[in-house]
Amino acid sequence: MKKKKINFAKISPFMVDPEPIEAMFTPGTEDFELATEKEKESVVEQHKSVSYWRDAWRRFRKNTVSMVALFVFILLLLFAFLGPKLIPYDYEKPYRKAEAFNLSPMTYSDVETLLNTLGEHTDGFYATELIPGSRAVIKRGDYYVTHEGKTYAFHMEKKNTEKAVIVLNAAGDMPLSLVAMDDVNEDGTWNASTPIETSDVPAEGAQELQLIRKVYPHVFGTDEAGRDLMARTMYGAQVSIIVGITAALIVLVIGSIYGAISGLAGGVTDFIMMRIVELIYSIPEVLIVLLLQMVLNPQDPKNPSALQTWLEANRDGAFKVLSDLGIGIVSIFITFALLYWVTMARIVRGQVLQLKKQEFVTAATALGASKWRIIRRHLLPNAIGALVITTCLQIPSAIFLESFLSFLGLGVSAPMPSLGSLCSDALKTIWLHPFQLIFPAVVLTLIVLSVNLVGDGLRDALDPRLKK
Repeated sequence: MKKKKINFAKISPFMVDPEPIEAMFTPGTEDFELATEKEKESVVEQHKSVSYWRDAWRRFRKNTVSMVALFVFILLLLFAFLGPKLIPYDYEKPYRKAEAFNLSPMTYSDVETLLNTLGEHTDGFYATELIPGSRAVIKRGDYYVTHEGKTYAFHMEKKNTEKAVIVLNAAGDMPLSLVAMDDVNEDGTWNASTPIETSDVPAEGAQELQLIRKVYPHVFGTDEAGRDLMARTMYGAQVSIIVGITAALIVLVIGSIYGAISGLAGGVTDFIMMRIVELIYSIPEVLIVLLLQMVLNPQDPKNPSALQTWLEANRDGAFKVLSDLGIGIVSIFITFALLYWVTMARIVRGQVLQLKKQEFVTAATALGASKWRIIRRHLLPNAIGALVITTCLQIPSAIFLESFLSFLGLGVSAPMPSLGSLCSDALKTIWLHPFQLIFPAVVLTLIVLSVNLVGDGLRDALDPRLKK
């Protein structure tokens, strides 16, 4: 729009009629012109607007080291939580055969080697020697097996089922037969067998037996009790990750609320609350854990603590995982709730001291918003970057503390494994079987390192001062 020039010399202060003046300021059609293409391009949006989290993810993806660390951490999560469902071994059940103790990685015991050879001559087999426990025997009862959609049901007497193999030959007249391990030859054939009568319909309450054709290898080997080391490492990683994330969430909740209240209140309240933080900083956390162990886990079995009694009562309920982890992990959680939130509180307090001077907080206060609403709806959401970064960096600290205490025998309760307890057990035979220490130590290192690197990448991505 063209600006019309006004000749102020023609305007008289004694002019009574306002119409000439109004005509000077009223735009007409000649005052408007169509914008040129160049002028249109100047107001066109050059870049599509993105949200805070989308922009942070864009910058995080540019950090190659953090992306690789995130990929490694995802693989570790799959290893810890999905891996136990893909292997036939359990973390607590040992094999009572002398040749299954301290096996090297990717090796078989003599019995497993013989069974692998036998599997080449059958459609599937079930060996009592592969049953973990004190006795390799099938109990008396009704069972059934399936092969290529067909069901074979049978009844098994207790006699002659110790150190035996149920063999399936689907093409035979009697598809199932019982073979004693002593009758199996080195080439996988057998000298004698006892036919098993089968039917197509399983009896009520019959148990299914899983047939195999090849024994799954012990990828990480076995420990001194004959337990599969990879299964124990998976469960140990699972424990470490659960403890790390749970402890970090405890720190996040307590530290963010405490720091926000201190920063928003200010004055004497802020002074007293920060002095409490400084006092907590001076308390050694390991000492607190040891004291809690003595109080919560007395050695006298006749006088258990109230927490022990409660965990035993809820072993099959909603707190089964906590009961399996034991008193040691509970004391670690209590320690984090008592001591480890102070760093989070200081960081949140600093963020709140900056944010509470902003106009949106002043407007919320003027409209009558309560202190809790201001903290919940305005202060903490605007400090989300610092909260995410500090929480991610707290996870490795919790994992390391749990592993350190488990290494000292103060962590998870046996037979539940932990990466720290696995490393501690491996020290006894480190010169004879170093792999028992290497595998859990490498997994622990990868977990802590990957989470640290992901936290560093989030810090760079979420910090607005580092935008490029």
